[in-house]
Amino acid sequence: MRSRIQEMQQRINQLEQEKMTLNISKAPLEARFRQKEDAWLKDQQKMLQEIESLKTESKERDDRSRELEERNENLEEEIRALRVDARKAASSLNSRENGSNDTWSRQLQNDRDVADLKEKLRHSEEEIKSLRLEKVSVESELSGTKMELISLTRAHDELQVEFEEMESSKSQNSEAEIQLEVLTTEHIATSAQLNAVCADLAATKSSAQAAMEAKEEEFKKEVEKLKFEMSVIKARGGVTDDDDDKANDDEVEDMAVLKARIEERDRRIAELEMELLKGEQLRRQMHNRIQELRGNIRVFVRARPFLPGDGQSTQTCLDVLPDGENLSIIDNRSGNPVDFKFDKVFPPSSGQDGVFEEVSEFVQSALDGYNVVLFSYGQTGSGKTHTMQGSGIGAMRGIIPRAVEQILSQAKIMQAQRWQFTVSASFLEIYNENLRDLLVNLDLRPDSLSSSCSSAARPASAAAQKLAIKRDRNQKSFVDGLTQHKIDAEDKEIGIQQLEALMAAAARARSVATTKMNAQSSRSHSVFMLHLHGINE
Repeated sequence: MRSRIQEMQQRINQLEQEKMTLNISKAPLEARFRQKEDAWLKDQQKMLQEIESLKTESKERDDRSRELEERNENLEEEIRALRVDARKAASSLNSRENGSNDTWSRQLQNDRDVADLKEKLRHSEEEIKSLRLEKVSVESELSGTKMELISLTRAHDELQVEFEEMESSKSQNSEAEIQLEVLTTEHIATSAQLNAVCADLAATKSSAQAAMEAKEEEFKKEVEKLKFEMSVIKARGGVTDDDDDKANDDEVEDMAVLKARIEERDRRIAELEMELLKGEQLRRQMHNRIQELRGNIRVFVRARPFLPGDGQSTQTCLDVLPDGENLSIIDNRSGNPVDFKFDKVFPPSSGQDGVFEEVSEFVQSALDGYNVVLFSYGQTGSGKTHTMQGSGIGAMRGIIPRAVEQILSQAKIMQAQRWQFTVSASFLEIYNENLRDLLVNLDLRPDSLSSSCSSAARPASAAAQKLAIKRDRNQKSFVDGLTQHKIDAEDKEIGIQQLEALMAAAARARSVATTKMNAQSSRSHSVFMLHLHGINE
């Protein structure tokens, strides 16, 4: 147990170092990206404000120019009218020079009117001249504003291109983020299991101390007794050796005796092989009879340990009893415990190896030719995928990789008994009432495993083939069109590599989404099928 804790602690330290390295390499990139993004947003906002103000100012100046033009036209019209009035007054003045006194007064009035009109004309011409100068200045300023607007638009386009380049560089860092997320998940699972194991050790240490002291006293007495018996055996052995030496000197064997002994040995070997075969058949019968007596259908419960995302509270409403088959849950409404009994209950401190040890008997039944099904059920985030598939290649491996490893090891051992096994695997998911083959694009050839890409594309017709559940002539259900990938049963290492590639391809193809319980939650039902075919030669 201590070595297991030390191994888990070393794995946690290794994960911490890898996580720290990724964080260190990720931090400057994120800081630079945020700095560039903030600067780009500020410049963009500033330029948009300047463009908007320049557009507003340009519109106001256009309105002012139109207003000045209209005013200029009105003044020119008024000047033309004044000139017409002045000509009329001059003509009437010349025709009435010899008139009466009242005519003279009218002439004086007309002279004053002409002088006023000339003064107004002069002022109007001066105002027209000033308006023309102002119009020229407004037009030149408007031209400069348009040039500035064009330069700002060009700068905005350049900043947009730079921002898109930064977005592309950000997407390139997604692989490092995915790796960091995987390491974080494995670190969390390992830490949670280590905490649960430490809690169990602390609880059992005090009870085991007294038993150890009692055992030490018994061992001391047993050692003294064995020492006495060894001295007696040595004394007897010395006498026996002397007798054997004398007998060997007198014994002479001929070829007939040796031949008879060889024939006797061969006959004994044949008899032992027959007994071994009968014993193997009897073992199978007894093993599966035991499984039937224990129950062909069994229900196991595994309690998940607390994770960092569960909050600060570590108070649980579930209590696993020491017998490993009963648990009690506190009812929130009444506050009373409710007891449940199952075939096996795994506390939060149970590791992946403990769970597999309990179900490994079913794997042996599969090698004996029986159909075996392991069904994992639970709510989102309860650890179904972790229990069945696990993570990494160490203590966190799940039931599937451990079962395949046991099958490959047993197949290698049974080759001495003239058994030949072929192993193949399939992986599908049920999503939105549809069947999807998760391994349709997988290639498990040795050359593809050694290359950087572990899967090769197949024709589009194979990928688009629709799956359906059918029955064969023996009324057994099967999935029509589902691919089966052979796993090497001769070389265990190659078989494990093929399984890892198969599980990775299936994990990439599964339908997942983010939930409040899990960042990468499975959104479908997955079915992993391992097909075993054995022949005794």
